[in-house]
Amino acid sequence: MSYKAIIFDLYGTLVGNFSRKAYDHVQVQMAKVLDAPYTKFWQIKAETIKDRSLGNLTVEQNIAEIGRRLNIKVDRTQIEKIVALGNDFTKTSLIPEPEVLDGLDRLKRGGLLLGLITNCNSSVPMLFPQSELAQYIDASVFSCEERIKKPAPRIYEIACERLKVKPEECVYVGDGSSEELTGAASVGMQPILKRVDLTDVYDKHRPDVENWQGIVIGEISELFAIVLELA
Repeated sequence: MSYKAIIFDLYGTLVGNFSRKAYDHVQVQMAKVLDAPYTKFWQIKAETIKDRSLGNLTVEQNIAEIGRRLNIKVDRTQIEKIVALGNDFTKTSLIPEPEVLDGLDRLKRGGLLLGLITNCNSSVPMLFPQSELAQYIDASVFSCEERIKKPAPRIYEIACERLKVKPEECVYVGDGSSEELTGAASVGMQPILKRVDLTDVYDKHRPDVENWQGIVIGEISELFAIVLELA
């Protein structure tokens, strides 16, 4: 069939992987701002990731929660410093490679609608409009704003509604985190795995990747020909 839209994952797909090594370095700096033990700081950040990605905790509220759990008094200046560290990391992480922009441009010129679905905290939707990616994306869906995460079917349906297309008219492209490809297929989308190096991620164990038998790409530039072939 003829596809009308391509919906993308963000990290590991349109931009580089969410680097564990780089973010751990940032978290060390964050813990120092609070004068908190890094191991305990990291543990609480890990325990609250779901709340951040579902919008139950903003970045600021998360810092206050860490202070509460560690019995550390946290002031506004400390919160602002930690937020700035996180925002600087996010800004850098949202810089796409030129090849990605070229690929998206070709897809747009080919008449395809482009969407985005990502599990993320509140800093990503705040800073995404400043990314070069934003000009190519017709509809963005952020888990922290919708209060729902991949692979829940509803988050894919929201993207389709905003693009005004049916799920079966969409290709979904992702690096296989959060069982996102399985989730996309469950609503009728055509999933495509973008193969990436998983040595520097928090979730190396990805069932969607380990069990994948579908279409695989290495670069976004490969998509245009694949979509034509699928049609």
